[in-house]
Amino acid sequence: MNEKMQSGCNVVLLVVAGLWASGVNADGFYIGAGAYKTDVSIDNFDDHAYTPAAFVGYQFIDTNLLMLSAELGYYDLGSYDSDNIEVDASAFTLAGVAYLPIGPLFEVYAKAGMASGDIEVKEAGIQDDFDGEKVFGGIGFSFDILDTVDLYAEYLKFDNEVDSEMVGVGVRLDF
Repeated sequence: MNEKMQSGCNVVLLVVAGLWASGVNADGFYIGAGAYKTDVSIDNFDDHAYTPAAFVGYQFIDTNLLMLSAELGYYDLGSYDSDNIEVDASAFTLAGVAYLPIGPLFEVYAKAGMASGDIEVKEAGIQDDFDGEKVFGGIGFSFDILDTVDLYAEYLKFDNEVDSEMVGVGVRLDF
């Protein structure tokens, strides 16, 4: 496990442990993780990698018509290396998620928020660091296979210096 992924997983675990230790009612809380194909594009460079992500969230509205959540996540945007350019990127996110239930087992959703990115680009021996907050968003769908387990697929777009796009699948566990 690389250092960025480990630190992202540690943050998610700390949030979950803190909530558990505080005795907060677990109804509405969820955690999840997924595997993504991440594409980056900068100047004449375009590449993809397979990367992990993890998130924790709280669903504060849950009706038959609409569900709303707040979510904190970590997305590894990949490490790339070619003849003259190297890119290493990741992001911590805070997002709102709106779900539209379609039947008892299927949901479509939209996710939007802010991503605090850590992007390093090394081109022709010169390294540039692009740290900062940018918007991100995406769409997805999920299947409720058990009462507390959802399988999801989603597309995310990060508005950052390396034009990151992700397509992934994963699992979400509701408490």
